[in-house]
Amino acid sequence: MTPSHPTRSLVTRRGTIPFPAYLPVTTFGKKYPLDDLIRPYLPRLAPAVMVSHYYAQQMKLEQRPSIPLWIDSGGFAALFEGTQILDRRGVGVLEVPNGDQVDLLHPKDVLTFQEDHADVALTLDFPIPPGLDDSENHRRQQLTITNALWALDNRRRPDLRLYACVQAWDVASAQACAQAYQGKGFDGVAIGGLVPRTKHPDQVLAIVRAVRDIIGDLPLHVLGLGNPKWLPSLYEAGADSVDSSSYVQYAANGKLWGNPNFILEDPSPTDRLHLALCNLALATGKTLPLSTAMPIFTTLQLSQKTPLNSD
Repeated sequence: MTPSHPTRSLVTRRGTIPFPAYLPVTTFGKKYPLDDLIRPYLPRLAPAVMVSHYYAQQMKLEQRPSIPLWIDSGGFAALFEGTQILDRRGVGVLEVPNGDQVDLLHPKDVLTFQEDHADVALTLDFPIPPGLDDSENHRRQQLTITNALWALDNRRRPDLRLYACVQAWDVASAQACAQAYQGKGFDGVAIGGLVPRTKHPDQVLAIVRAVRDIIGDLPLHVLGLGNPKWLPSLYEAGADSVDSSSYVQYAANGKLWGNPNFILEDPSPTDRLHLALCNLALATGKTLPLSTAMPIFTTLQLSQKTPLNSD
């Protein structure tokens, strides 16, 4: 197994994504207004952007990022209370409670939307959190595999880069899922469901290495593990790309990745914007425009809690 190398890349219709790549997660709609402030800066700081199918549906044409857009399936909704994962005519679907009605998430709906809007698409998968019984683990994984193969067979846009999702609960199950995609013609593989397992980093990295060993040179993405402390280990284990919304979640709470002792009490929207951009720059290794970086540097210098040179 060869770790990711900077000369590796993914070619999409809206540009080439060099690896290793850190993909910031963004949202559309009114729930997280901070994302609207951050989004204009993303092309300066990241090679691509990730958005869930749920939030992507609220994207207006003029809001579409100029960099390659990855659209996840929104399968995380399987974790919502009351959601059901069902087998319907050989594919896995989600029934998600929404007030007095139930929303149906079908792989056909997801793929159709992705073909209209995405440069990179991830297949509809079903997370396998710790604690499920063995039969439910296998059921969710099999429906995840079925949906991936269905999407591959029904893709109409050849320039849409299609990633098959791996859902697993240990190394052996990750290997089995990856083997189901081996040689089928996917453009990449994405591993989901690792965030709840971060208390066991050795297992997480073993799963990444196991999938890499099976898929060979195919691009490998890891979903949700975007804290900078994870990046060197994930890239060394074989991941080509990762995504996360942590950079903005930290900023919303007045926190700075580069200075973990720093907490800004009652940050303003502008403070949160500057913190988020500094967090993202740390993860991507990019340089912030001076006009953007100076306000947070000044805040750090004036903070009575944390000096600028704090470890």
